[in-house]
Amino acid sequence: MTVLRAIAAASVAVALSAPASAQKSQDTLRYAINNSFSSLSQYFEATDESSIFTRRVYESLIGYDEYNGKFVPLLAKSWVRVNPTTIEFELRDDVVFHNGNKFDADDAVDTFNLYTDEKTPLRYKSRYDWVEKAEKLGPYKMRITTKQPNAIDMGLIAYRYSMEDTESRKTLTDVEDYGRKTPYGTGYYKVVQMDPTKGVLVERFDAFKGDKNYARAPVKRFYGMNMPDRQTQIAQLITGGVDIIANVIQDQADDLKTKPGIEVSAVPSGSFIYFVLASNGKVNKALADPKVREALHMAIDRDSIIKYIVPGGAVAEKLQAPCFPTTIGCKVNKTPPAFDREKAKKLLVEAGYPNGFDMSYVVHAPIKDVAVAISGDLLKIGVRATVSPDPLQVYRKKQGDGVLEAWSIFFPLGNHPDISSALDIWFSGERAAYFNNDKIILDAMAAGLRETDPVKRDAIYQVALDQNADMHYVLPISSLPSVYAHSKDVKIMPNQLSASERFLGDFGWK
Repeated sequence: MTVLRAIAAASVAVALSAPASAQKSQDTLRYAINNSFSSLSQYFEATDESSIFTRRVYESLIGYDEYNGKFVPLLAKSWVRVNPTTIEFELRDDVVFHNGNKFDADDAVDTFNLYTDEKTPLRYKSRYDWVEKAEKLGPYKMRITTKQPNAIDMGLIAYRYSMEDTESRKTLTDVEDYGRKTPYGTGYYKVVQMDPTKGVLVERFDAFKGDKNYARAPVKRFYGMNMPDRQTQIAQLITGGVDIIANVIQDQADDLKTKPGIEVSAVPSGSFIYFVLASNGKVNKALADPKVREALHMAIDRDSIIKYIVPGGAVAEKLQAPCFPTTIGCKVNKTPPAFDREKAKKLLVEAGYPNGFDMSYVVHAPIKDVAVAISGDLLKIGVRATVSPDPLQVYRKKQGDGVLEAWSIFFPLGNHPDISSALDIWFSGERAAYFNNDKIILDAMAAGLRETDPVKRDAIYQVALDQNADMHYVLPISSLPSVYAHSKDVKIMPNQLSASERFLGDFGWK
């Protein structure tokens, strides 16, 4: 870490000491981070902003080309499915980690076994505990054996498992420190600073050996600057202290468009906004009644919210299920109730709440304006929702404590565009208690993971999605376009593998 800190100090000095007009010539692109993260690890810090970095600092064995619908080689040269529960991989023999250590089968096997181990605590353990074991077959050959046939095993390998350096990990007493103290990957960018206060600075890795059809590094340095205050971000953008700010709300976008040297770009993304009601009635008894939940869903004017409130609403997509039409396994017969305020009022009367009721409503702070609009619609039918805009850490604490009543978050489903990933958000593990561990949904989720026939799998998951619609648990609001305000010198490019996400390498200079 001494070397890493020394490099970081020199590089940050370069990034901050030069005037704004010189950043392009110094090839350092500065990006404002809304929510700081203390680690670069998709295992322990799986947030939408950290993934901008982790997806290009680290690599997986394989990738998935969403444009052509096929898996492609990354750290693995080739693979063969031996039987429904066994896959063997031939690994590349010319790859090194950012610290110079050579990548081989030991690193891959150890990474899989570590995060599969029940003793390794992970928030989304179901993404990893389907692996029975990983075995070394040779210096650059390995085998993965699953506990049972898994319809999305290749997708999970591509999207969820990034390879880490075993030698570096052995120097740590806590595996969670890998992304803090030794964030060494094999990707096109290497970390030179990881500081929860200052931010993260990465630099092009000249020894990168991967396929440049699937990765690129158009700028030499990319500096994610921790800047949680939006007004500070805007001021820094206008004065040249930062080059890109993300998740810009509509009013701010309209104003920034008028500023000299500033452009606003809205692009479709794989994230979507949702509104959830806790049906267990643990905290709010009223929400245990399906008729009440239907009334609340019916009272929300999604069309107006998309048109006037959702950032980049012109390219936002109104969703009829908590997934995208392009999401693997996203097939439904039943859709959310149509907006009908008067009918919603009648449903509340029938349920015994003619005067409405009070409700707490937690929202991820960046989409506070959407929540305020939703609460305004609910107030018109008598439901008094108190909006609490929270950072993700606070929301997760409340979620774990079981105290949520209603909440809205946006989820980057594009990080693994399969219906199993969407349903895991609400119905996996202890989170299912909010919905009384709905047996229909949980049984469908389990069966869907075992079924490898795509048509049969669609039918299985359709049962779960239709049950969600019937019970009015999760209401999809819309997709959340990525809205960037940026210097006129910056260009934003489509990702080479993902049809909906942006990562390092997708931001460059014109």
